Amino acid sequence: MTRLTLATTIVADDWVVELPRPLFLRAGEQVWIEGTAVCVRQPDGAVVRHDGDAYWLCRLR
Repeated sequence: MTRLTLATTIVADDWVVELPRPLFLRAGEQVWIEGTAVCVRQPDGAVVRHDGDAYWLCRLR
């Protein structure tokens, strides 16, 4: 059985991308943000781009 992670928002450092629909992530996939998209590298090496809305996240440190 494969475990899935359901994501609707991805946070990387001070940037957030909200996706228009849920994204299912599988074990072994790499995730990063490029502009307003979330990119996912699948175990076979293919990269899939999921466009969303990006904004800067202001955090008080």
